[in-house]
Formats: sequence, structure tokens, C-alpha cells
Amino acid sequence: MPGRRFRRLLGLAALAIAVCAPAGAGAAPGSFWGKVGAASGPRAAAADRDAADIAKVLERADTEETAGRLDTACALLERALPRYTGTERAAAWLRLGILRTRLGRYRDAATAYAAVVADGAGDAAVYANFAEVLMAAGRLPDAEARYRDAIAASTDLGIGDRRERVHELALAYYGLAVALDRDDQPAAAREAMLRALANDPTAAMLKIAATSGGDLFFVPDGDVHYYLGLAAEAEGRDGDAEAAFREFVAQVPRSRWLRAAEAHLARRSAGGKSGGVSAGGGGAPRIIAYGTVLATGGIAAPLVDAGWREQLTILDDCLADLRLPPHTTLRIAIEMDVDVNGKPTRVIAKAPPPHDERFAHCVEAAAKARLHFSVSAPGRPSMARTEMVLGTP
Repeated sequence: MPGRRFRRLLGLAALAIAVCAPAGAGAAPGSFWGKVGAASGPRAAAADRDAADIAKVLERADTEETAGRLDTACALLERALPRYTGTERAAAWLRLGILRTRLGRYRDAATAYAAVVADGAGDAAVYANFAEVLMAAGRLPDAEARYRDAIAASTDLGIGDRRERVHELALAYYGLAVALDRDDQPAAAREAMLRALANDPTAAMLKIAATSGGDLFFVPDGDVHYYLGLAAEAEGRDGDAEAAFREFVAQVPRSRWLRAAEAHLARRSAGGKSGGVSAGGGGAPRIIAYGTVLATGGIAAPLVDAGWREQLTILDDCLADLRLPPHTTLRIAIEMDVDVNGKPTRVIAKAPPPHDERFAHCVEAAAKARLHFSVSAPGRPSMARTEMVLGTP
């Protein structure tokens, strides 16, 4: 195979489009075109012809796009679509979705992605791109549903390598967070953003998207600053949040989401004028997100998470005694040794100062006294580390 070109477009979705060699060139067995040519006999010959044809069409569309003739590239694909079926048609629709998006034809792009999904070719990247254009078209509930489809696809352990799944999961949660925020669901948006940051701790993907000329970028131009502002808010970086939202307003002054960004700025301004929260002020946080990052022995990480999910209330008293300023998050880690019966025998809670003594000791005592995990008989000793994100509204 002489070469393969990948371009990542639309929000933060990692959508890869392969521009492939003509028939006769070797294709990797696991690649899109390797699957197209995996049949045998007369059907294989027909598939080879179709693969060669769609490859040529995609190459021509790419040439037109590179030359800036996006309308011509769209027309080329639209004329070719009726002669394809199956994977070839999905590839054409996918490319058409990208081109229509670059032209700002978001509703038409959504139609293209819907066709890809209807052909059974939807994956995490396709769903995330689909969601991005739905949000750009103002269809927030539909966008939220497609972002959740992307999250579900990203958590399918049978697809892709772990790093790819983590990236796709982060991208889907970033998009869901912004869609929920714009849909006046701030608590759910913040939780989704924290889940995104748990998979992308330094917000590296957002920073890449904000770099001009990179492989990963948003549509419309400048939308990435809304994501950056929301991420900074979730992490309590008020100055960075204000700067990002102001940049969004400056770069996309006609955005349908301008009022939402201005509302964030108004809240930042009101918070600054009030002089902040006094040392004795604040409120009790709640558990926004959690996940087991390490598990060895008899209990797998998903089972540890399931156990916590059913017993999170054992930490209510500890949380009630904790005070954090508004819009603040706190990350803690809980390490445990668990015996063959599913009972913690050693618990160490790690929290940043000044919460590392009283609060951490409270968590340790509650977990050791009241936490229990379901185990199969005969059980095996286990060790687990679970990280939690606490936050105040």
C-alpha cells in the first residue's frame, strides 16, 4: 500500500479517512480496505473493482479539497454515491460528511453521518463527529444522545487498543460536557467534563485542538475555547476559564452559543466582585466521578466500581463535615487490601492538604467498617486503588 492519509476533524472526534491505493496494492488485513477485499470468488472480484473505484473517487475528492474546491469535491461524491453499497457507500458518506462540515452545511453533514450509522459503520469516532455537527446545528438533545453512543462504543473492550479507547472516551465526554452545558444542565456538564479530564488529565487534546494547523480541531473555528473555558471551570482555574470564554466571544461573535459563554463570564465577574469565599465559607461537596485505576487479585476493577456505586453513601458523613468553596473540585485516592470474603482489611485514603488528616481518616474508617465487595467462592485476596473527584456546585 503506497500510503495512507489520516485527517482528524470536527470538534475533537478522532475520525480517520483512508485514501487508499488502486487495486492490486497490498492492504493490511485489519484495515478498511483489507476487509473490503476479504471475500473470495466472483464476489471478491466485484469487491476489488468497487474498492478500486471508491479509492479513486476518494483520491479525486481529496485533490479537489486540497485545492480548496470543496463544492466540487462534494458534487463528485454525491454523483458517485448511487453506484455503491455496503462499506464503499459508507466510506463515501463519511467523506461527504467531513466536506459538508467544512462548508458549514451542518444539517447536510448530519444526514451523511446518519447514513453511515444506518449502513452499520458507526463507531466512536463517527458518533462523536455526528454529535458535533448536530450541536453545531443547534440540536442539543440529539447531540447528547450521539455523544453517549460514542461513549458506549469507546468502552467496548473488544475494539481498538487501550490508548485509542481512552482518547475516544475523553473526546466523547468533552463533547457531551459542552452540549449539556449549552443545554442548561450545568451539574451534568461538570460531571461529564471531569470524566473527560480523568481520561485526559492535562487537557492535552484541547490544547492540540487550539493549535492552528493541527490534525485535531473544532468547527466552527474558535469553538475550542468554549471547551477550554469549561474545563478550566471544572478544575477551579477561574482566571483561565475567564480568558478562554473571552477568547471564544472574540473569535466567534455570531455563535448561537454566545449567550451561554457570556453567562459564564457574568458568573466569573460576580464571583470576583464578591471578594471570593471566606475561609470559613463554602459547602459540602458530593462525589462527582470515580473509577478504579488499579486492581489485582480476585476482584476486577469493574467489580470494585460496582461495589462503590452501591455503597457510596457510606462516605456521606465524611463529606458533610468537609467544606469547599463554590465551583471547586478535590481529587482523592483510596487504596485497599481486600480479603477473600470481600472485606477491606487495610484502607489508606490520600487527600491533598489541608484535608489529608481529618477527612482522610474519616474515609478510611468508614470504608474499613462498612464497605463490602461481592466475591466468588473460593475468593482470593485483592488490592485496589480507586480515585474519586469531589466537587461543589
